[in-house]
Amino acid sequence: MLQTFVGRAIAGYLLAVAAVAIAIIAAGASLAVVLIVAVLLVLGAALVFSAASAVGRSAREFGGAAREIAEGQMATRMDITDDDLGQAAGEFNRMAARLEARIEGASQERNRLMAAINSSVDAVIAVDAENNVTFANAAVEAMLDKTPTEITGQPFVWVVPAAEVIQALRESHEGGAQSSHVIERPVRRYLRAIVTPIRGGGDWASLVVFHDLTDVKRVEEVRRDFAANVSHELRTPLAAIKSVIETLEGGAMEDPVVAHDFLSRADAEVDRLVVMVEELLELSRIESGELETRHEEVALGETVSSAADRLRPNADRAGLSLAVNVAPGIPLITGDRVSLERAVVNLVHNAIKFTPDGGTIEVEVGSKDGGVEVAVRDTGAGIEPQDLPRVFERFYKADRARRAGGTGLGLAVVKHTIEAHGGHVHAESTLGSGSTFRFWLPLGRALNTPMLE
Repeated sequence: MLQTFVGRAIAGYLLAVAAVAIAIIAAGASLAVVLIVAVLLVLGAALVFSAASAVGRSAREFGGAAREIAEGQMATRMDITDDDLGQAAGEFNRMAARLEARIEGASQERNRLMAAINSSVDAVIAVDAENNVTFANAAVEAMLDKTPTEITGQPFVWVVPAAEVIQALRESHEGGAQSSHVIERPVRRYLRAIVTPIRGGGDWASLVVFHDLTDVKRVEEVRRDFAANVSHELRTPLAAIKSVIETLEGGAMEDPVVAHDFLSRADAEVDRLVVMVEELLELSRIESGELETRHEEVALGETVSSAADRLRPNADRAGLSLAVNVAPGIPLITGDRVSLERAVVNLVHNAIKFTPDGGTIEVEVGSKDGGVEVAVRDTGAGIEPQDLPRVFERFYKADRARRAGGTGLGLAVVKHTIEAHGGHVHAESTLGSGSTFRFWLPLGRALNTPMLE
């Protein structure tokens, strides 16, 4: 009789607690609340079971199952029997299933959130009220050169020693205001730090998101340099033409020899302006994809030889030796012959212009890495190491000798033309021993601009 009474009491207790737990889970309570209910269930069951140890094996099984669930073994279930505890076992299993589903859903949601945050290219750092780092995503390592593990638990000032961001964090904690700041990191890297307060985030008091502005800053600098260089390059020939006109108006027109000389100078400056404008327009069309190019099979060896022949008189007048070496069996490439020949002309003309009398220029064509490579080698003065990475920038002129003439656009045209064909170009140089400009083109159709068949 006592066992039956106690067994029913235990069953009633378990049914009541299980019903409450199921109702809480179904109502969408937080995971913390659900876990608290589970713990209460375990504690309550333990008390009842300890007071009624005579109930037997079934009661002990309830206690063991409850403990396993509280320890995280969410798949634990009770065997349903025909005695007084059978109904309680069914309700226990139902509660355990709901609790397992809720925890699994919360875990999946957390994993999705973490995957999204770690997939961001922006660095995300969460800090507590004392400005200690409580979380950092994977992008932190690439942007701040520190792993998430290294900085978690560390003071934020150790991670990013930027006074304006530290002050923004204080204001975020105190006033709840969002703010944005641009900071400069080593090696001229620029980051935008957005500080946002967090409400109801537990130990997360504020969030700092870092966005890399380095490329944007670099583009701004290129634009400023471009505007300054265009103004300078236009000012020089225009000033020369104006000077010629003023000289002619001042009486030089009366002397035919002087007048002819000054008109020749003006004509040369006008030609320089025309070349500059044409090259700027060509660069603009290539970059915008509006340049119409022909899609045809090109024998690059013949194209290079034709370009060299066009400039051979220039090389002879400068006292230079110009040689072309084409390896046998060069495969055909697909591209625009005219634009490619113009690129070779620019490279050879560049070599002629900066190679002193008695020097040599060699142009080589050969197969390489599944494509065709062209190399233009001279014995000129060479290029300073710090100038070498920038020689393909528009208007950039390396060393004093190379500032003597030209528009500074020829190599930029070469670079964009080759890249439009899916290739790449680079320069090598040893100061005092000459330079080598190489470009490589793939086989097959690789043009990135509209083409005429």
